[in-house]
Formats: sequence, C-alpha cells, structure tokens
Amino acid sequence: MTSEGNRSSDGVLGELRRLAFELGLEVGEENHLESVGWVNSKLQEIREVANRAGIFEEVREAYQKGKKLGVARRSCHTTLPQGEFVKKGSMRSGSRIAATEPSGPRMPKPVGFIERIPPDMGLRAAVNVMTFVAGRPDVKRDLNGLLAGILDVQERIMDIEKGDSQRETFERCLRLLAEVGWVEKFDLDSFDDRAAFAVVRLNTAIASAFGRSEEPMCQPICTMLETVGRKAFDRSVVVVETECVAQGKHACRFEIAPRDGSAVE
Repeated sequence: MTSEGNRSSDGVLGELRRLAFELGLEVGEENHLESVGWVNSKLQEIREVANRAGIFEEVREAYQKGKKLGVARRSCHTTLPQGEFVKKGSMRSGSRIAATEPSGPRMPKPVGFIERIPPDMGLRAAVNVMTFVAGRPDVKRDLNGLLAGILDVQERIMDIEKGDSQRETFERCLRLLAEVGWVEKFDLDSFDDRAAFAVVRLNTAIASAFGRSEEPMCQPICTMLETVGRKAFDRSVVVVETECVAQGKHACRFEIAPRDGSAVE
C-alpha cells in the first residue's frame, strides 16, 4: 500500500475510533439501551463501515472504553432523598442543599486537571452525608477514618520517588498500597504508557472482608488508583472496577484510562 493509502486508512481508523468512543461515552453516561432506536442505528452504521475497512476490533475496543468511562461518570451522579437521580451540573429545588452560582472569579485549575464533579455538587454530597451520620457517632468516626486513611495514602503516593519509567513508578505505587495493607497482592495485566491505559488485578482488604455483593465494592481503591495513575502518567485518569472478589471473582479487576478519553486517539 502506498504512503498515501496508509494515511487514508489511518484517517478512517482514527475517525471511526473517535466516533465509536464518543457514542460509547454517551451510552454509558446516559444509560441508553443499545438494542433500540437511534443508538442501535448508529452502532450498526459504525460496525458496517468498520467491517468493510477491516478494523472492527479496534473500533469495538474504542466503543467499550468510551462506554466504561461514561459509566464511571454516571457514578458521580447524586441521588436525592426521594430517590431521584440528579445529573452532575443540574440541581433541583427539592434537594437538601440548593445550587448556587459561584460568585467572583473562578480559581484556576491545575494543568492536566479534569473535574470529576462540580464543586457545588461535591458540597451538597458532603452536607447530605454529614446529615446522615449526625447522631451516629460510630458511623461518623468510621467516615472520618476512611477519609483520613485515603488522604494519607494519597500523600504517600505523591511523595514516592519516580522510577526510570512510568511502569516502574506505577508498580512502586502498587507496592505501597500492599505495604500499608489496602491490597494483598497485585498483577499488572496490561500497561500502555503512551495511551496512559492499564489493567491491574488486586486482592483488596475491603472485598475480602465484605462478603458477597452483586456489585463491585472497592470504590476507595479506585480513588487511590486514580492518584497512582496521576503520579505515573502525569495526567488525570479514571479508574473503573469491572470485577470484584465480593462478586465471587478470583481478584478485583481495575481499568485505568485517561479521564479525557484520549487513549483511543
């Protein structure tokens, strides 16, 4: 194939991967059904073009990455007392703490920082949680311990001396998690420093102590691994637990990817 043909092929692949990633992101975040309506039509259209170009697997992978990131973003949505879900960035008058537009100039964000949740949503979540634990000193004590424990580990991660490679830095951080007892052992299944993407399997103390659950239960570990990813890749990442020991799996499986989705570029 000529160099011009290669450039054309690469352009088709890049465009299809981008379209697939963006569609997966919306499907995951909005919880759309894939088998009906416009989503199904768009999926079929992308699949047909990808099949003709012989790049179906690459495009499918981009769609799945986008979908997982969308699901992770959806997990940042907040629940009202009545059980109604409020999407980040939106507010309702019936919530425990009302939304207000920030006054004055906005504080600049650090380079590479991508917001997980708007500050007003974080504040409302904090007020709701503290309202829930009021009058429950044991729960409040445990909550304070959880937050302090996570912050202590995050500080230790950021103070680790970087290795000669991103992978070495990543593994140093994982060894720290094992040393302080949050995880028992780890296996790094996949690591791509260029794409800032990794898959790691851990035996976590949380899942081991929890018992059985239908859903993954290691959200604190996800938070710590996001700090690990930030340290190793020098960029904001999102971590999704796809399998958990609490679900009867042999290990807890976590996927780390750039928060902006650029790993599929």
